[in-house]
Order: sequence, then C-alpha cells, then structure tokens
Amino acid sequence: MNKLFIVLILSGLQLIGHAQSFNNDKTALINFVKRMYKVSPFEGAKLIEDADTKNYLAAISVPNDMVNPVEAASQKALEAAKTTFAEPCVKFEMLEGIPNESKKTTTYLFSCMPLREFVLGIYKKAPFSGTRIIAAPKTRYVISVVAVSIKANANTSINDRLAGIKAKQQTSALFNGSTISSDIVIATDSKNGTTNSTEIIKEQTMGFAEGLELLEKFQDGEQWIYIFYREL
Repeated sequence: MNKLFIVLILSGLQLIGHAQSFNNDKTALINFVKRMYKVSPFEGAKLIEDADTKNYLAAISVPNDMVNPVEAASQKALEAAKTTFAEPCVKFEMLEGIPNESKKTTTYLFSCMPLREFVLGIYKKAPFSGTRIIAAPKTRYVISVVAVSIKANANTSINDRLAGIKAKQQTSALFNGSTISSDIVIATDSKNGTTNSTEIIKEQTMGFAEGLELLEKFQDGEQWIYIFYREL
C-alpha cells in the first residue's frame, strides 16, 4: 500500500513537472513575441527565427467595438498565415492582446505551425507511410505519405507520377474502401530447369481522390518520401 502511494506521488510530481515546463515555455514565448513586436511592430504573418528555433507568428489589429474581436482576428490571422507561408497552418494559438488606446484597437498576437513543419516533426519522431487525418482550427486535412525506392527507378518524373498515383489510392481506400486481390504468376526457365514465381497485387479503389497537393519531398535513406495533402 505504501509503495503504491509513493508511486502515485512520484507520477503526480512528474505530471506537475511537465505542466510547469510547458507553462514556462509558453510564458517565455509570449514575452519574446511581445518584446519583438514592441521593437518592430508588424501586421499580418511573419517568420521570426534564430539559431535554435523558428517562430511562425501573426499580428492582427481590430477595433475594440467589433463584435467578437478575438474570433474576427483569429480568422484574419489564419488567412494571413496561409497566404504568407503558402500552406495551411495547424497548432494555431492566440498568445496575447495588446491594446492601443489612441487608435481604439487591440492587436492580437498568434503563434502557428505550417502543416509541412508539423508533419515532418511527426515523421522524424516515427517514420511512417499511409494516410492520416490532421485536425486544424475549423477544418481537417488528410495527408498521404508515400515511400518510393530510389533503386527501383532513377527517372524522377516516373517516381513522381508513381508516388502521386499511390497517394490517390491510399486516400481513396481510406474514405471509399478498396478491394485487394492477388495472382501468382509462375515462370519456368527451360534452359536450366529453374522455376520462379511472382505475386502481382491488384487494388481496385471505389471513388477517386482528387485535389491532392504535394506538400514535401525528401530523401530518407534509399527512399524518396512524398507527402501529399488535401483539405477535407
């Protein structure tokens, strides 16, 4: 009983430690963004980076008498981030509101993370292939990760085409279902009497995944990794 109680206490202390670390990191980010904004005010989205980190930020000013000012600022910040960073953003969060009494406005500061950075972070922690759903503010995205062997074909255009077809198949199979069948082809060499067999896998997908866009392509070992995405 005493041992269990000690374990529970230690677990609780670990959770508290993680929460404090998270809160400290967030407080440091808020203070950094506020200092940066006061030194060099801006409107819209902006990337601030140093040797260690990248901060994707947005600053939106709205009148104080506006109905639902935070919601209005959030929507404008999302649009500004998507335009500036040329892709949608996830992990979107309001950090601080800075009032301007003379102009009767409030500038809301937001942090976000482009979809590319978010997916690459997941992949680097645990490489995977296939489809996943990514939740973002007010929408969701499907991502399709495809691995193509570099040794299989040196032709870049063929690899790109193959990856695009496979991404569509994966996405279509996820949302519409698919039927997979296999045939065994047996070939006999009459000269040396050897027999080889090859399995051909066929997949028929119901529906068609349109609108997939290439988000990123990079080399990982002896494979090309393609990441496609589409808004749901």
